[in-house]
Amino acid sequence: MKIAAIATIADSVPLHGENRVIASLGLNALRSTVNPGLKALLELAHLDGRPLTSEEVAFRIAPRINAAGRMDIAADVIDLFTLKDPTRAREVAARLDKLNGDRQEEERRIVDAIEKRITEDSALRDSFCMVIDGEGWHRGVIGITATRVVERYGRPAIVISRDGEEAHGSGRSISVFHLLNALESCPTLFTRYGGHAHAVGFSLPSSRVAEFRASVEAYARARLKVDDFEPVLNVDAELALDSITPELFAALQKLEPFGAGNHEPVFCARAARLSAPMKILKEKHVRMKLSPSQANGGNAGWRRALTYNSMGWRLAERAQREKLLPGDLLDIAFNLGHNDHPEFGGIELSLRDFKSLEKASAHGTT
Repeated sequence: MKIAAIATIADSVPLHGENRVIASLGLNALRSTVNPGLKALLELAHLDGRPLTSEEVAFRIAPRINAAGRMDIAADVIDLFTLKDPTRAREVAARLDKLNGDRQEEERRIVDAIEKRITEDSALRDSFCMVIDGEGWHRGVIGITATRVVERYGRPAIVISRDGEEAHGSGRSISVFHLLNALESCPTLFTRYGGHAHAVGFSLPSSRVAEFRASVEAYARARLKVDDFEPVLNVDAELALDSITPELFAALQKLEPFGAGNHEPVFCARAARLSAPMKILKEKHVRMKLSPSQANGGNAGWRRALTYNSMGWRLAERAQREKLLPGDLLDIAFNLGHNDHPEFGGIELSLRDFKSLEKASAHGTT
């Protein structure tokens, strides 16, 4: 049940019916893991001894498991779950952790190269379907780098790794653009291809990459508008920061597990005040301390004095570009989470987006 729950969440299977039951029972059972390999993996990720959330499985367990297939061979995962010797299991778990670190470093290297290319190439920057190729990029990582490009630019993106005369590509798309149909508009270019509306993979001769780029760009321009590239974040409810309580958080936990088909509620709060200098973590994340608005609605009294820690995953560059300072007011979109750190744990906001009220040029929709 535990392994089935991890697989269900990692594969983004819709959490309906029996899938939801499998995920829920498996997540709760993970607090008492006896399999040596799984136990070692949870210990290494600092997730042992308690029930897990679907988010923790998706972002802290699944990447370590997937790293074997992306960076090396998947046999290590089979070994991990079949070994009976705890010492050997810890060794394999450590190897998977290192492979995941290697994957992150390779992803960072490719993303940096892509960012440089986009900055220098105005035609690429203005394309309706971004096709970026590079020599020797790791094939196991190009899919996730395509995802990063889509997240940043809001456009379909295809990343191609050239290896001599052969090239391999992986693409990700936005909701309004069927990426597989785009490939099927030029099928003779490929030696093989497949996928679905939002993700594709393919191989083709390196000599035909330029032809492919022109073909898919023409296809995209015939079907997309500039407005399609504007990111939209759907918000479930407005929630003033001084209305957040432990009781509300406990009620939301009853809706777990979250994932495909059962999304985590997204809230918005208006005019939240940045109450301390923001902190940049690992060059890509930002931590902020936010307090309730003193001007708009909400509860009176002591709850107005509360300050909430918030984490903006991959929002550091935007926050730095906005030059946010203590006292600035932000409209924010967020999920409610919990930090288990013994010193500064408690309810924590996971920022999905923000808009500075002092700077009308803020990017994104809340």
